[in-house]
Amino acid sequence: MPVHAQVKHSHSIVIGLLQLRDESALGMVFSGIQLEYRYGLHWTINEHKIIYQSAIGLGIAFNRRMIGAQIHFSPVNVTWTMPFYENSGHTIRGGANFAINYNYQYYELNDGPIFWNTVIGLSPVIVCSYQWDNKRITAVLQNSLIGFTSRRQGYEPYFWSFDWRDFIINPHKNLKFGSFNNYNHTKVSFEFIPNIYLEHSFSYEFNYLGFFYGYRFDQINHNFLWGM
Repeated sequence: MPVHAQVKHSHSIVIGLLQLRDESALGMVFSGIQLEYRYGLHWTINEHKIIYQSAIGLGIAFNRRMIGAQIHFSPVNVTWTMPFYENSGHTIRGGANFAINYNYQYYELNDGPIFWNTVIGLSPVIVCSYQWDNKRITAVLQNSLIGFTSRRQGYEPYFWSFDWRDFIINPHKNLKFGSFNNYNHTKVSFEFIPNIYLEHSFSYEFNYLGFFYGYRFDQINHNFLWGM
């Protein structure tokens, strides 16, 4: 079978509603907004689709006039899918996702060090789409299966520190291997493309990340994307 590869680039601007709940911050909920930029490379090789995407974002959240901040960085996010069903514009694809995600938090409540959480994970992916005329709507479900995780345990209150090792070295230390006993990373998204020939798209994405060992951490993002 001949191999016909098609490659395209994509850029996405993301505006998200951010919610952070961290037992390291006395279990308080910080709510705010997060802005993010995503760059993607898309390969179509016969019936296979491979998408590489990187992302960087900054979030600001508040609780009782106290500030919480988050930096999100994803250098690797690769999704592979192939079709399992195609009929009359309906398509169901399945595959897998491998991603590396770093999140760094600071809470004015602690006035302490930078917190981090790291996820290096593998997830199954299901993609359902329907195309009519030159329009397409797509739903994607992705849920963590297995991976390595790391996060800061404990802190020294009322002591500000800014250590470069908390960004580069420490997020890779003491990585724990596991599944839902350690963490849950779930994504559900809906995308609408009004014209497949122009490739502009509008999306909504629900993103949940929870750590269940040590100090409990929960993050929820309601993301609204404009892609091109």
